[in-house]
Amino acid sequence: MKSNSTIIYLTGKPGVGKYTIAKELAKSYGFIICDNQLINNPIFELLSYNGYAKIPSFAWDAIARIRAEIFKFLTRVPEVSYVLTNCLAETEEDRELYENVRAMAEARGSLFVPVQLLINKEEHLKRLTQPKRRERWKSIDPQDAEDNGHLLSISHPHFFELEISNLSPQASASNIMKHITRINSCQKCI
Repeated sequence: MKSNSTIIYLTGKPGVGKYTIAKELAKSYGFIICDNQLINNPIFELLSYNGYAKIPSFAWDAIARIRAEIFKFLTRVPEVSYVLTNCLAETEEDRELYENVRAMAEARGSLFVPVQLLINKEEHLKRLTQPKRRERWKSIDPQDAEDNGHLLSISHPHFFELEISNLSPQASASNIMKHITRINSCQKCI
């Protein structure tokens, strides 16, 4: 099955601006957002997550089941383009999550575009600690700005790495869409 839809997978550390850029992709380019908080928040809200506490493992198990159902649902609407977001570290669990998203995009027949957002430490700390992040049950812990490990290394022909420290959400979204246009142009040449 081949569709004309696209799955953009925005990855990066907490607070870099994944959701903000996803909102711009939705507003300006018609994507529907399937943000990691959409999946996490039912559980985070039930825990009354304060933005600092450690999330218990049983909560992550429940979130994994919610995510699996959402991915199953997304395969049923292959004509719609989505932007997904997540923080992916170089762990076995996050590698599996990445592969699940890639497989879901493939099952839909969608163009899959993984995008890793990079940011300098000063700008990251400024964004991460914004109190408004608490409204969506997001971490505001400055420790999340520390280098606590490597982001997941992604090897995919459509992979795009974007340094966003000095980019507006509009410019970031525009750069992502230019990358997608290049991919589509190259595929038409084949």
